[in-house]
Amino acid sequence: MLSMITTYIIPTVFVLGVLIFFHELGHFLMAKKIGIKVEKFSLGFGPKILGFKRGDTEYMLSAFPIGGYVKMAGETTDDDVTGADYEFASRTPWERLQVVVCGPLTNIVLAYLVMVMVFFMGRKVPQYYGEAPVISWIETGSIANKAGLQVGDKILEIDNKAFDNWADVYLFVKMAAVPSHTLNFIVERDNAKLNFDLTIDKKSLEATGSLGFAHYMAPEIGGFSKGFPAESSGLKVGDIITKIDGAAVNHWIELSQIIHKKPEHRVELTVRRGDSVFNLPITPKLDEESGVGLIGIRPVEIKITKRYGLIDSISHGVDEVNRLFSLTLEFLGRVVSGRASSKSIGGPIAIAQIAGSAAASGMADLLWVMGFISLQLGMLNLMPIPILDGGLTLFLIIEVILRRPISLKKREIAQQVGLALIILLMIFAFYNDIMRLIVG
Repeated sequence: MLSMITTYIIPTVFVLGVLIFFHELGHFLMAKKIGIKVEKFSLGFGPKILGFKRGDTEYMLSAFPIGGYVKMAGETTDDDVTGADYEFASRTPWERLQVVVCGPLTNIVLAYLVMVMVFFMGRKVPQYYGEAPVISWIETGSIANKAGLQVGDKILEIDNKAFDNWADVYLFVKMAAVPSHTLNFIVERDNAKLNFDLTIDKKSLEATGSLGFAHYMAPEIGGFSKGFPAESSGLKVGDIITKIDGAAVNHWIELSQIIHKKPEHRVELTVRRGDSVFNLPITPKLDEESGVGLIGIRPVEIKITKRYGLIDSISHGVDEVNRLFSLTLEFLGRVVSGRASSKSIGGPIAIAQIAGSAAASGMADLLWVMGFISLQLGMLNLMPIPILDGGLTLFLIIEVILRRPISLKKREIAQQVGLALIILLMIFAFYNDIMRLIVG
């Protein structure tokens, strides 16, 4: 229990707490600037733990530390609205609009600031992330194999979107690989550009878990898992497995697949260690959970730290947020049109897993996740859904056009619909989170 708290709960509370706090801070500062009375500014929700009052505002620390809220005078229909100039409802539509949009805009600005910090601090990423997307493995019978892609093909474009590194290719494919749809690949082969249509077949996709291509992964041992045969076999970190039972092995995935098919059956590994080559017999152990043979070795994952000066950090930070902004819009468009899987949508459990993993990797990774989620939070809140800031923004724009506010009854109906949509989205996100935990 203690391990779960330190691994997942604390990083999640930290990330969400900071993001929602800054969201509410945006509303607060703009309200104060305009002259709207802010009655409460709470860090956290629920019962007050401690607080103090300064001027018109009570500043509080509340029991549940995720996020916070701002309570403005004359903000809701439940308030005793007097028509005083300091009340939210008494201000012009333009002034109210500024207060409303400053919350999500603060999250978007925060995303840029955090990303600049990430590049200034330096972040460890797998080396292959930045490498050119040259295919080094094709799964036999996979979607890529059936379409005609080959080892050595360099991916130039997918669905008219250009790519120059593996990180962006994998992210795009993860979002876009939806059964019954077709992705158009343009690759470079022998100095010629070739076109391939990859039709996403559900059975093939589920069988391999991918489209069936991968970056280069040397069949080199990077570590051992306890309780498996390799640990006490005489193998060492840095050993390269060149053959299994006399058959050449050129890629880590190829090595894994052969081992997986040999539970409790002895195999002979040909191992290269420095200048020497030797054979070593080993018997893969049946893993009860996965049902495959394992010898307990891990691949080498070379990570590099990318660190920049302040000016370059600003440039890279801005570019990174712009890239994520573009990918998010593209993903949302694909989900709406049915060209991307809605299974990629995650909820609090997914956020906890991502935040926990990032925290274990270091502060820079945790800040990157914070920046990414801050951007998502800002974009989500700007969507024209009643009950969100974007929905209230839409009401205010309509009020400007009509020169009168939308009736209270219509606003309440719209907010009920918006609340129902948000609840359904949360249920769907929880369902995706739970299914990912069940099926891995």
